[in-house]
Amino acid sequence: MKFAPKKLKHSNLLVWLAYFLVVIFSLVVVIARGSEGIEPIYYMNYGIDLFGMIVIVVIFICCSVDPGTEGPLLRYYRGLINITFLGLFSDLMSWVVNGVPDLRIFNVVTNTLYYMCLPLGCYYFWRYVENMLKVEDRLIKNLDKCLKYGMIIAVLLRIVNIFTGIYFTVDENGIYSRAEFYPISMLYMFAVSAITIILIVYGYKKMEKRQIVILVLYVIAPTSVGVLTMMKYGLSVSYGVITVLMLLMYCIINIELSMKAMAAEREMALAAEIQHSMLPNTFPAFPDKPEIDLYASMDPARDVGGDFYDYFLIDDDHLCIVMADVSGKGVPAALFMMNTMNVIHGFASLGIPPSQVLTKVNESICRNNQAEMFVTVWLGVLELSTGKLTAVNAGHEYPIIKKPDGEFELYKDPHAFVLGGLEGVTYKEYETHIEPGTKIFLYTDGLPEATDADNNMYKMERMLEVLNASADLSPEETLNKIRDSVKEFVGLQEPFDDLTMLCLEYAP
Repeated sequence: MKFAPKKLKHSNLLVWLAYFLVVIFSLVVVIARGSEGIEPIYYMNYGIDLFGMIVIVVIFICCSVDPGTEGPLLRYYRGLINITFLGLFSDLMSWVVNGVPDLRIFNVVTNTLYYMCLPLGCYYFWRYVENMLKVEDRLIKNLDKCLKYGMIIAVLLRIVNIFTGIYFTVDENGIYSRAEFYPISMLYMFAVSAITIILIVYGYKKMEKRQIVILVLYVIAPTSVGVLTMMKYGLSVSYGVITVLMLLMYCIINIELSMKAMAAEREMALAAEIQHSMLPNTFPAFPDKPEIDLYASMDPARDVGGDFYDYFLIDDDHLCIVMADVSGKGVPAALFMMNTMNVIHGFASLGIPPSQVLTKVNESICRNNQAEMFVTVWLGVLELSTGKLTAVNAGHEYPIIKKPDGEFELYKDPHAFVLGGLEGVTYKEYETHIEPGTKIFLYTDGLPEATDADNNMYKMERMLEVLNASADLSPEETLNKIRDSVKEFVGLQEPFDDLTMLCLEYAP
C-alpha cells in the first residue's frame, strides 16, 4: 500500500491563512507596543508565545497534508492544536496590552480567552486519551459526562468573571491582577489531570512506552507549571510547555502511523506474492507440447490486482485458457479474483463445455456476493489435435487473432453478461477453427485504456499497430514489446488499472 500526501483542503487552507495572519498581526503589535512599561519577564513571555504560535502553524500544516491524520483520535489532536494556538495568542495579547488604559476592555477579553482555553484543553486531552485507549466501560463514559459538564461550568464561570472579577480583574489603568479566588480557576485542570493519570494507568497495557511517557508528561508538565505560575506572578509559560508537548505528541503519532504503514506494506507485499504465486508463471508453459507457445503476464496497478489469467491442460488434447477482469481494485478485487479463479479452474477441470463452466461459476458467485462485485471473463478450450476453439465471452474485451498470413485483428465474438452481475444467466458458447501458425492475443481493458499525464488513452489502434509490428516475434517478445510501448506512452503517470496480457501461438 502506498501513502501519498493529500491535497490541502480549502477549509484547512483558510485556517492556515488565518493562523499566518494572526502570527503577522502579533509580530506587528509587539513591535508597535515598544518597551515602555514592559518588565523583563514579559519579554520571555513574548518570545515563548510567538515561537509557540509558529510551531503550532507548522504542526497544523503537517496535519493538513498528512494522509494519516484522520479519525476521531486525530480530530481531538487537531482540537488541541487550535486551543493551544488560541491560548498562546490570548496570552501574548494580554501581556502586550497590560497597563494600557485605552485597551482595558481588550485586556479583559484576551485574559478571559486565555482562562477559557484551560478547561477546553483539559477536556480535549481527556477525550484524546479516551479515544486512544478505546475505553467502553460505563464508569469511564459517566466520567466523561461529568468532565464535559464540568468543562461547560468552568467556561461559564470564566465568562461570569467578566462581571464579577472572581478570578482576575483589570483596573481602570488597564493593569491585570489576580483575584482572591484565582486558585479555584485551576481546580478543573487538577481534577482532569488526576482522572487522566488514573485512566492512563488503567489502560497502560494498550499503549507503547513512548505513548505512556508523552501522555504522562502532558499531564504533569502543564500541571506543575500551573502550580508554579500560581506562586510567581508574571511567569506565563504554560502554553509554551504545551506547545513542546504537542510537537512531541505529533512525533509519537507519526511514529505509530509509520509503523502501521510499514506493517501494512509488508502485508500487501505478502498478499502480492501470494497472488503472483497463484497465477501460472513458469515458461515455457508446456515444454512437452511443441505445438503450443504461450506467454502471459499481469502487472497490477496497485500492490495487488483484480485481473487474472489462467491456462492448463484439461486432458492431453484440450487446453483451457482464461482471461478475466474483476470490478474494483486493491485488496477486495484481489480476494474476489482469487476466489473466482479457483472456482473457474475447478469447474473447467471437469471437462464440461465452457458454457456450462461459466453458468455454474455465475451461480456460485451470485450465491454469496455481498460485495456486489462482478467479473468479465473470456474462457476458451482449444482442441490441440484439430485446432477447434470453443469459447464464451462474458462481457470481456474482444480477443485479437492473427491468422498465419494475415495481421492481428479484433475477433468480434458474441458477448454474454458478466459473471456475478445477475442470477439465472445461461451462457452460450461459440466455435471457431484455429489454423496452424495462428496467434491469439488476450488482454484486459487496462491495456487500451492506459492513460498518460494529459489523460490521453493508449487505445486499440495503437495496440494493434504495435502487435502487427511484432507479428513475427514469439509470444514472450510480443508481450514485452506491448509492455514497453505502454510504459513509453504513460511515462511517469501512475497506472490506473491492471495490465494483463496473454499470447498463444498454435503451431501443430
